[in-house]
Amino acid sequence: MEKDYLAQTIRIALEPTERRHRPPTVVFRPPVASDRPYDSCMTDGEKCSEYDRLLQCIYDAVLITDSRGMVLECNQRAIDFLGYSEEEIQGSGVSQFVCGIDKEVMGHIRRNLSEHRYTLIEGVCQRKDGSVFPAEIAVNRLDLSLDGRLTFFVRNISVRKRAQEALEAAVAEVELRDRQRSQFISNVSHELRTPLTSMMYAITNMLKGVAGPLAPEVKEYLSMLLGDSKRMLATVNDILDLRKIESNTLKLVKTRVPYGRLVRRSVESLRVQALQKSIDIQVDAGDRLWFADCDAQKIERVVINLVGNAIKFTPEGGRISVSVTDDALRSGFVRVSVDDDGIGIPPEYIEHVTERYYTVGDQPSGSGLGLAISKEIVAMHGGELSVESPVPGADRGTRISFTMPVSPPPLVMIIAGDDVADELHKQIGSYGYGVVAQGDYDSPADAVIARKPDIVIIDLDFPGGRSRDVIMNLKSNPESARVPVLVMTGVVLDGTLSDILRNFAIPVITKPWDQSELLDGIANSFLGRMPFI
Repeated sequence: MEKDYLAQTIRIALEPTERRHRPPTVVFRPPVASDRPYDSCMTDGEKCSEYDRLLQCIYDAVLITDSRGMVLECNQRAIDFLGYSEEEIQGSGVSQFVCGIDKEVMGHIRRNLSEHRYTLIEGVCQRKDGSVFPAEIAVNRLDLSLDGRLTFFVRNISVRKRAQEALEAAVAEVELRDRQRSQFISNVSHELRTPLTSMMYAITNMLKGVAGPLAPEVKEYLSMLLGDSKRMLATVNDILDLRKIESNTLKLVKTRVPYGRLVRRSVESLRVQALQKSIDIQVDAGDRLWFADCDAQKIERVVINLVGNAIKFTPEGGRISVSVTDDALRSGFVRVSVDDDGIGIPPEYIEHVTERYYTVGDQPSGSGLGLAISKEIVAMHGGELSVESPVPGADRGTRISFTMPVSPPPLVMIIAGDDVADELHKQIGSYGYGVVAQGDYDSPADAVIARKPDIVIIDLDFPGGRSRDVIMNLKSNPESARVPVLVMTGVVLDGTLSDILRNFAIPVITKPWDQSELLDGIANSFLGRMPFI
């Protein structure tokens, strides 16, 4: 039964090894200087003696067979390996010693030889006492005569097999430990993420005055707590995203966003942290109105990682500048650059700082993940991240920049009376957005489905008592339900309509409105109201 199993194993393991040229045949020639044919150089006795010495000095066990696989000769190594006497080996079929060598395998061997290929087999050999050992067997033709003899070179690979099995077991153990470590880190990260998110939500509401007026000192402390919570949550999210990147499961949730506002908002979230070190942060979002099709929360994390690193390595009283410009190297791309006047990065470290877990020198702070994750996220968006130190044109500091492809501006649909619609069209259009009106469509949902806007702005004072119907019409249709909605009103809303707006998370802008507030409301609809969640 065991031999049948081993025979099946060897048939599976049998693989012909391709040769690009005719393999060297096994030809034994004496070391004599003569132009005479080999047969006339030596007597038969001398030839046999030379042949035997060569056969016996071969390291591997050698079985020489006829074309059918019947053993004609063997060396002492074969006798030692197999435990049979020379008489017992000679005249026996090679299949008695190499498990699985049958007519099918011999057919493979003969076909390989006819096509000038040798056969390499990894299988099992069986000794006289029934024990077995793993072996590697190379089969070739022996060109000493024309009777089609074959040579089976048998090498005992027990030590190699044990080492291979030990290595495979060790690798499996390491992989298991790595999976357990990754799962533990993931579980801990999720456990940290939930309370941090709750803390940030509570602190944000307190700063907005939900719990009542706050003294300036309290606001300052709460802002510090909010900044630290964001930084810690960014690290937690880096760890979670790294695991997703390693398993190729990280997904981007893209939307078209006003890029300059995204960068500015991201930097502002760290201003309190910079003030603690008396660092001046300047943001120049440029005069161009860029839009990018990106995962806003992940790009926000990239900006926070870069600015956070700049704050960390800039001494007190230093300066950080963040700029948004057209990329000079690639048309259709926008570049964000973060410059600091800090200690800089030694040249030998620059190419490594974006590697995972890498920290410069003996810096005790940081996980070594921020730049690595940022580089991965930027690459997933089709951009590139680069590091320069010192800052070009300066003798110190670091510049880290990344690029992003620009997109056409989002389309805003307005549902309002003529006067309000004209003013909204003027203000929104001046910032680069595309603007359309509902037009002659029977319902807002029909207009959204036909025009495919990225956001809808509704003047609740215009539909004349139909505000609730307009919103429900939009949100009840699967094809328009996911389009963000922003509403405007100059009156106090009744309880039912307020509940509807709250249930659908629709923000309200009070008329008369401020243009900056309007643009922030539109931007927040794309950027998300709570970073990192």
